[in-house]
Amino acid sequence: MLDLSEAAGLRGSAVREHLQRLIRDGFVTWQAEHKDAKGRPRILYSAATGSDTRDGCVREVKALAAERRGDQLRQLLPIEAILNPALQRQLDTLDDHLDQTGFDAKLDADGRHVYLRECPYSDMAKAHPEVCRVHFGLLKGVLEQTDGPLSADALHAFVEPNTCTLDIGRTDDGSTRSQTAHPASRRRAVS
Repeated sequence: MLDLSEAAGLRGSAVREHLQRLIRDGFVTWQAEHKDAKGRPRILYSAATGSDTRDGCVREVKALAAERRGDQLRQLLPIEAILNPALQRQLDTLDDHLDQTGFDAKLDADGRHVYLRECPYSDMAKAHPEVCRVHFGLLKGVLEQTDGPLSADALHAFVEPNTCTLDIGRTDDGSTRSQTAHPASRRRAVS
């Protein structure tokens, strides 16, 4: 915990609160370090990877809730349903994640880019670029957890003031996923 506090420049209580949220939401796992000596063991934290198929997994519960909200919304609006339910479930889950974290997000008409506006972390991210790498990892995890054809390929931080671009890859349309930067990118890509 001390290492994280120093790296982030935050108090231990703030780091502990953020870690608890990440654990609760299924993005971080922890385990007590095994030791043969007396004393309290250290707690070791690591990023959750891949899909978690355990019953009651928080990420799976969130994905299902996002899918239900998306289904309800589609029933209210005069929109033709997308024929690929896995793709729609991923889009619903991604949209729900971004909405809950405070972003104003819009999927580009090409379906390959998501514009993230009104970043709630922009001040912190400008001072600590690793915040963008962490959020990119979370976005990748959201799409990986929700099985489907989409992947998060790159995050371009601050392509415009307070706007980032997320490049989306697809595996269901026969084309290869591009790892190149979005042409509008004027800043670094986070990967």
